[in-house]
Amino acid sequence: MLKDLRNLSEKEQQEYLDRFILANEEQKFPQEVVALYLDCSPWTLARMRCDQSSLPFSKIGRRVSYKKKDVLKYEQSKTVLNTAQLATI
Repeated sequence: MLKDLRNLSEKEQQEYLDRFILANEEQKFPQEVVALYLDCSPWTLARMRCDQSSLPFSKIGRRVSYKKKDVLKYEQSKTVLNTAQLATI
C-alpha cells in the first residue's frame, strides 16, 4: 500500500529528505521517499512507471525502488530556464 509521506510532520519529512540528500548516489530509496523529494505523490510515480517515463526503477516482487543517481538525473533533465523551453520539449 502506497503511503504519502507529505502527511507526516515537517520534522519527519525533513528527516527523510536529509537521509536522501546525504546518501551516496548508488543508494536505493522506496517510492515514498522519492515522491517526497520530487514533491509529487507516490501515485504519480506509479503512473509514470506505467507511462514508461524516463525515470528508471527496480521492482522485486511488489517492492519498487529508485537509485538516487537516477532520481537526480531525471530531475536535472526536467530543469528548464524559462517556460518557452517547454514548448520545444
